[in-house]
Amino acid sequence: MAFLEFLHAHLTGKDPSAIPGVFSLGSDGCLITNGPANRISDFSNLPRPAWHLCDIENFFIGMWTMGISFGRNMLILATRGYPYQCTFCSSPSMWTTRYMMRPVSDVVDEIEFLIEEYRANSIDFADLTAIIKKEWVLEFCREIKKRNLNFTWQLPSGTRSEALDKETVGAMYNAGCRFLVYAPESGSQETLGSIRKKLNLENIESSIRDAVRAGHTVKVNFIIGFPSESRSLMLKTVWANIRMAFLGVTDSNISIFAPYPGSEIFNELRRDGTIKLDDEYFHNLLVQFDFTRQTSVCCHVPSWEIAFYRFAGMGLFYIFSYLLHPKRLWHLVWSLSRLLKKGQGFQANSMFEQRIYEYIKREQLREI
Repeated sequence: MAFLEFLHAHLTGKDPSAIPGVFSLGSDGCLITNGPANRISDFSNLPRPAWHLCDIENFFIGMWTMGISFGRNMLILATRGYPYQCTFCSSPSMWTTRYMMRPVSDVVDEIEFLIEEYRANSIDFADLTAIIKKEWVLEFCREIKKRNLNFTWQLPSGTRSEALDKETVGAMYNAGCRFLVYAPESGSQETLGSIRKKLNLENIESSIRDAVRAGHTVKVNFIIGFPSESRSLMLKTVWANIRMAFLGVTDSNISIFAPYPGSEIFNELRRDGTIKLDDEYFHNLLVQFDFTRQTSVCCHVPSWEIAFYRFAGMGLFYIFSYLLHPKRLWHLVWSLSRLLKKGQGFQANSMFEQRIYEYIKREQLREI
């Protein structure tokens, strides 16, 4: 909204320095801030993404997706904001803690449009946390069934577990949901308390069991290396990650903590001089994705040790996962052999398989 107002002011010759959300330098060189931009609260006035302005078929090359590809995945947003105040998250600074949900009928209307206009067969919800209220989810599932829509949908960004009880995960699966990502962040209740992640580990394990039994492919996300985290608390998370294999979870990820700009932890680390806004800081943000990096802001455990816990925890998870479910390994080998021989025919059953596929596909495209 602020950017649009800025462009309008610039094109009409008006002074943009007073627009909320725009920062500028005064004549004396001092920073002028007008506070945060005004949030849009009326979803009905927001236009849908202008997919028609690009060659939509290029979007499907390589079967790109935030989650697991089913061929023609397209993105959608059903909510805005995040009603919690986790200290590692920058969302409260960007969106505030006001959580808004689009009407169910409006969301399903957009999905129906993507199916009819672009032959989408899978929808990725890109929301920070798509599921907060159980009744909204159940109404969404009922609306899909009412319209007899046949498509796959998934929640690849991570979501909370409070609304995901046995009834909810069952209704979601019956309405076409096939991939759920949980984000407990830590396997230590003490760590969860220190980062103000209001979550009960027993409840989330119960939800995960229900989701697996319902038929969902499930992934779980963990983080280690918070600034004040001790070695014993990290090991609790590593053990929780390994235990996920015995719950039937298909994918589990351990990331090394990286302080996001705007988060409460980031502000604390910047005030005490632990981090500085320079090129090295932004490069180090990639540690959560890059296994070759060994950087952290943890005070008690060295970076190399945290990297080892990450590698060992994830390695042991997948070892036990494939030992307990050998069909997953056979599917991976069979699918990859088809992909390498024919260049097609691959269908991922997990995020791990999807990432292997994407790597091979990128290499194949480089050779063209």
